[in-house]
Amino acid sequence: MKLAVELWCAVVVAEFIALVARYSMVHDEAQKMLDTMAKDGNAEGLPSAQVLAIISLAIGAVVLTALSVTFMKFTWDGRNWARQGLGVLSAFIAVQLVFTVIVMFSGAEPTGASVPAWATIFEILGGVAAIGALIALMNRDTTIFCRDAGLWRTRNRQNGGMR
Repeated sequence: MKLAVELWCAVVVAEFIALVARYSMVHDEAQKMLDTMAKDGNAEGLPSAQVLAIISLAIGAVVLTALSVTFMKFTWDGRNWARQGLGVLSAFIAVQLVFTVIVMFSGAEPTGASVPAWATIFEILGGVAAIGALIALMNRDTTIFCRDAGLWRTRNRQNGGMR
């Protein structure tokens, strides 16, 4: 269980760095949205594209961190639902890694802003750490740990907190 949580800490750090590296993409999308709204006459009182990009990246970082830390805490406590939820998030990031590698080697030219090459390194590192965490989370030993922790909580609750 310790290995899975440590690998997920690496996943969070790598994904956070990759998220920050997506600033140019998010800024371009925000600018396109503001330009479209200006053509329609709905752009009064809207913030700049830079502010929208920073706010959306901050929201993404907060959601990523809160979700990951919540699942990691409950997984560390031996909750089976959290172990499985963290496994699903690990599988999602692993699939995202596969698509990142496919796009990287497809040779297609990106239109508009794209993720910088140095950020791809962190996406790959996060994906590999997620695969390691998935293997550790779905291991038989972690299943037994969660089962034993659940039994301990049940016995502890039935005895009024006494052993």
